[in-house]
Amino acid sequence: MAMLEQTGGVVSKSGLKPTPLANWKPEVYLAQGKSPYEMVCDVFDGIRVERVIEPGDVVIVKPNFSMLWKLPWKGTLTSREMIEATVKAVKERTDAGQIIIAEGGGGSQTWESYFKFNIVEIAQKYGAGLVDLNWDETWKIRIPNAYVMKDLWVTRTIHQVADVVISLPVLKVWGSGVTLALKNMIGVAPGRHYGFGKEGVPHMTKDDPTDLVYGQSKTLAGAIVDINYANRANIAIIDALTVAYPKVAPKKKTRLYRGEWEVYPLKAVIGGFDLVATDAVGAAVMCIDNQKVLHLNMAQERGLGVNDLEKITVVGKSLDEVRHPANPNNPGQGELRLSI
Repeated sequence: MAMLEQTGGVVSKSGLKPTPLANWKPEVYLAQGKSPYEMVCDVFDGIRVERVIEPGDVVIVKPNFSMLWKLPWKGTLTSREMIEATVKAVKERTDAGQIIIAEGGGGSQTWESYFKFNIVEIAQKYGAGLVDLNWDETWKIRIPNAYVMKDLWVTRTIHQVADVVISLPVLKVWGSGVTLALKNMIGVAPGRHYGFGKEGVPHMTKDDPTDLVYGQSKTLAGAIVDINYANRANIAIIDALTVAYPKVAPKKKTRLYRGEWEVYPLKAVIGGFDLVATDAVGAAVMCIDNQKVLHLNMAQERGLGVNDLEKITVVGKSLDEVRHPANPNNPGQGELRLSI
C-alpha cells in the first residue's frame, strides 16, 4: 500500500493488504448456473481466497445501495441474495474473525436500505456487523499524484478496522460506462463530507466538452481512481445474477439514462483479486469494450490492476458462455458496444 500523507503532516498508510501476486497474470473466475452461495464458493475456491483472508481477519463486505429512490432495486442494486451468499461464504469457507457489511449509500440514508431490504436480518443471522460509512469516524489524507481528488476524507472502518475489503457491486452499465467493483468504492466516500448523493465527489467539468470521451467524464473517471487508490479493496465479487441496462438504446444526449431498464437474468458471479481485471471481464460479459472505459484505463495507468483481456486468465466458465449484450447508457457511449 502506498504511503499517504495525512493533512497536518502526519504520514500514515492504510492497513489493508496489497493485492496478492501483483506481478502475475491476474485470474478472474466466472461461475454460472448454480445457487448464489454455490457460485460464490466456486469463486472463492477458484481464486484460492485463503491467500487473502487469513485466520482472524476482519472482512468488510461493501455492497452497492446507491440511488435507492431513482431506480428499480432489482438488478440495479446489489441483491439481497448475493449479500447473504457472500457473507455466508466468508463465515463458512474462511477463518475470518469478524464480518462487517459496510456501505455509504448515495441518494438515501444507508440504514433505510439496511431495513428496507432486510440486510439487518442477514447480519443477525450470520453474526455480522453493520456500518453506515456516511457517518463513520473520518480524517483527511493527501493522495500523491492524484487525478482529481488531492485531498480525500477516509473512514475508520476501511482504513483502521478492515483487514480485507470485498467490493460487491451488481453488473450494470452507467454514465461511467460500467459501474462495477471500482465504481462501487465511491460509496466509501463519507456522505457527511461529500453529500448523501455523493455530489461532493467530482463528477464532471461543466461546460467543458473536452471532459467527455466516449460519453464518459474524465473528471469522474479520475475521481473513481483516486478513491480506489486511497481505499484498496482486496477482492471483487460482481453480482451477475442479473445484468441491467437501458431497455432501448438511448437517443437523447444525456449523461445518465432515466428511462425503462432491462434486467436480464444472467445467473452468474464474477470474482477476482484484481479489481481492474475483474471489472474488465465484467464489461466484456456485457459486450462493453473495456479498453474504452476511461476509469479502467486510468486505474491501470495508476498501477491498480490490468485492463487488457489478453493479459487476464478467465477460469471457470468462458466469456462466450456467459456473454449477454447490453445497451450502453447514453448515445455518446455507442462506441463502447462490442459486436459478437
